[in-house]
Amino acid sequence: MTSKGKNADVNIARRLALLGTASVAVSMKQEKVLARPANEAGDGAQVEAYLPETADGFYEYVVKPDRTPALRAEQLDPYRFVLPKTWKEQPVVNAISGNYCQPRCDEPTTEVKFGSPREGNMQVIIAPLTKLTRLKNQTVDQIGTLDGVINSIGPYITGDFIEPEDITDMREFEDQGRKYYLYELTTPYAITGQHNLACVTTTKNELLMLLVSSSDKQWNSCEANLRRVVESLRV
Repeated sequence: MTSKGKNADVNIARRLALLGTASVAVSMKQEKVLARPANEAGDGAQVEAYLPETADGFYEYVVKPDRTPALRAEQLDPYRFVLPKTWKEQPVVNAISGNYCQPRCDEPTTEVKFGSPREGNMQVIIAPLTKLTRLKNQTVDQIGTLDGVINSIGPYITGDFIEPEDITDMREFEDQGRKYYLYELTTPYAITGQHNLACVTTTKNELLMLLVSSSDKQWNSCEANLRRVVESLRV
């Protein structure tokens, strides 16, 4: 073969190699897009733009079975709650989403977050029941009393330890055979805000918590809406 022919073969081989590299890069890029975490927030639209309205003027969020790492791993059952119309979904970063540890997360992870600068913020957090009991598939009242559970999960609600005087109200209710614990805390120095509400239940082997937080100003103008949100959690 002449040197000219050899050079042509070399050039062809180089082109093929470059094409192969480009194909791999495109493939990797496509896989990255397809693997984007489902719990990332959407386009920042207010919930009234895409959620169905309830009879009392709120908007119902029903989580999809593949929405979060924990749901995709079948670690908990789907849940739902309602939101005021102007609230927007907020992003949940990978570090706290459970994307790296499900289905074996041994620390609390964040499912979804919503908020409004005018009214406050809410988030759904899950924690493995192993943090509270050695038994599996326990209901919230089997884990402990209202007093006992809040003493264990206080830091999940406020971001810090709580004192008995921080708890201003607590009660339980039942819906379709499932028990829920409701808590109200007034915490002037909490990381999350001065007013904190929590609805707690269990699903499979996870503790499921819907947490609402607000400043004093937000609470004074929107207390009724915040209570409606926290009391709406259902599994």
